Amino acid sequence: SDEQNEASSLANNNYSSSSTSSLPLALDSRSASMEAVGGGATTAVSSAGPAGTVSGINPTHSSPGGVGLPSSASTTSGGTGGGLHGGPVGSGGSGGPGGLNVPTAREWIDSDDEGTVEPEADWSSNIAPEILSSIGDLEKKRQEVINEIYQTERNHVRTLRLLEGIFMRPLQESGALPHDLLNLLFPHSLIHLKDLHTAFELKLKQRRSEHGNIVREIGDLLLTMFDGQTGEELKEHAAHFCARQQIALEALKERRKKDEQLQRILTKAESHKACRRLQLKDLLPTALQRLTKYPLLFDNLYNFTVRSTPKNEGEALAIRKSHESAKRILDHVNQAVRTEEDMHKLATIQRKLDKSGLDKEAAVEFKNIDLTVRKLIHDGPLTMKKNPGVQLHGLLFEDIMVLLQKQDDKYLVKYHSSPGLGGSESKYAEGRFNPITKIHLILVRQSAVDKNTFFLINTNVSQMLELTAPSSTECKT
Repeated sequence: SDEQNEASSLANNNYSSSSTSSLPLALDSRSASMEAVGGGATTAVSSAGPAGTVSGINPTHSSPGGVGLPSSASTTSGGTGGGLHGGPVGSGGSGGPGGLNVPTAREWIDSDDEGTVEPEADWSSNIAPEILSSIGDLEKKRQEVINEIYQTERNHVRTLRLLEGIFMRPLQESGALPHDLLNLLFPHSLIHLKDLHTAFELKLKQRRSEHGNIVREIGDLLLTMFDGQTGEELKEHAAHFCARQQIALEALKERRKKDEQLQRILTKAESHKACRRLQLKDLLPTALQRLTKYPLLFDNLYNFTVRSTPKNEGEALAIRKSHESAKRILDHVNQAVRTEEDMHKLATIQRKLDKSGLDKEAAVEFKNIDLTVRKLIHDGPLTMKKNPGVQLHGLLFEDIMVLLQKQDDKYLVKYHSSPGLGGSESKYAEGRFNPITKIHLILVRQSAVDKNTFFLINTNVSQMLELTAPSSTECKT
């Protein structure tokens, strides 16, 4: 089906992690025309390795062996050694439906939640009174931050295991989803992330137990997780897992409306008490949400560390370096998300382009325009100030600006009416404004009377459009 073809196209292409675009998420990037996934022609969103692999990462990942992984924490076997990295392991087992090259694991059972409780309300409740009285206020605050890092990491590991055991495995075994869409929702990076975070959480737990829940140093553990080889793995797997997540969720939403079996399976999974009333659409984004919290936590930890133990320069330096690494990882993942969503948006618009209104003598650049080969800088809806009934969609690329007219489910490539202006602006003649204009020929002037309005001037033919953006921020962009 068209739906399966589109999901296959998305799932079998890797995200473009090398993109350097600094584009902020555009107005509708997260809800951009999901028809490209739910149906319609197949669109190659990006080009790279096969699904489930990440650039620079061996598909056979290193298991964090030797750290006391619970029986459900890893789907591989044979890892040896200690620390965050054990020896290499084979993928083993059968891939099963969905093309995920991991052995089938048991589903989530209630005992998986044993010992997993809400974060401690008060860190000091587990500290002996005589020890607590010997600790200064700044050190107490430092310990509170460390406790928060541990407790939130613990819950994050639980969520990753829940995604695998309650959602991914049952969907795999039921065959309710085509394997391409299953891979799009649950790329193999989910297993890698679960293993990495599980190892990190267990190391934190071990460190806490060494001195009765007082953690003397944590910088070395943070560096091991966020810097070096493990930091690179975390960066690439997180980017691969998050990049097309919203695209996948929108495709699932559309399919769920039409597929009663799928709806029943997901409803049953989401009603499991372990989900705590959260749906799949709420649980999947937690991987990116977790990455946004690390820099904040590490910044607080650094500030309390330099004030409470100023002589321990090595600890402060390790925390600061971990903070910088965590920010780089977050930036990389955010960029991967933006790149994929922009590429998906352009593919959707390209598929809906209607050039039937062009004159026979129209320029070749109008007739053969391919938006998907260009780097999007910004886009969003616009209206003509003097004809607000005309809906336009502006696309700003590095070399050109494209103004498409939105009509029903189509994007029309057509000339735009440009009424002449009198007075001081009389040099701008009435005519047809080109829908595709080279950037070096464009001048933009802010309206003096409306902060949401600007004048778009084509200096090559002395034509101007008065356009209104949804907000003053969009107007300035």
